[in-house]
Amino acid sequence: MPAPADRRPRSRARVLRVAAVGAAAVAVLAGCQKPAPGVTVWSGTTSQHVEAVCWTADTATPAVGACTDAIVQEALKGDRAPAVPVLADTTVGISVDPVVAENGWYPAIGTSKLSETPIKDTYYRFTFPSGQTIPAGGFPLEIVAIGPNNVPRGVWLFRL
Repeated sequence: MPAPADRRPRSRARVLRVAAVGAAAVAVLAGCQKPAPGVTVWSGTTSQHVEAVCWTADTATPAVGACTDAIVQEALKGDRAPAVPVLADTTVGISVDPVVAENGWYPAIGTSKLSETPIKDTYYRFTFPSGQTIPAGGFPLEIVAIGPNNVPRGVWLFRL
């Protein structure tokens, strides 16, 4: 049987290793920032999932200041907004994270809201109309999360 002095260095080394791993875990967790919630848009066999162009996790602070029309327009330029190919008379589905549905949200194509009242579900679908003249860059689809007092809390962008 080894003497107690022989066990001390091993147990001290083990304690030091456990303490180092614990300190590293705390440092990693302290540096973590909760990601913005995501939105998925699909049609046919194609889907795109993105995080918000702008989002505020604090419901008391609206995203309006951080998400101006200029930021939205810049994000819609070229191929920055993910594209979802859509055919006439096909279903387009939108799925939002539960935190987005808490206070409501609405989809809009261009400046036209697709729902008159805020949607409080995590899923919404609509049929893409036929007879539309499709612009070269497609139609911008904007998903807007509403915070308390009907102030925008976040924005997601796609192209149809």
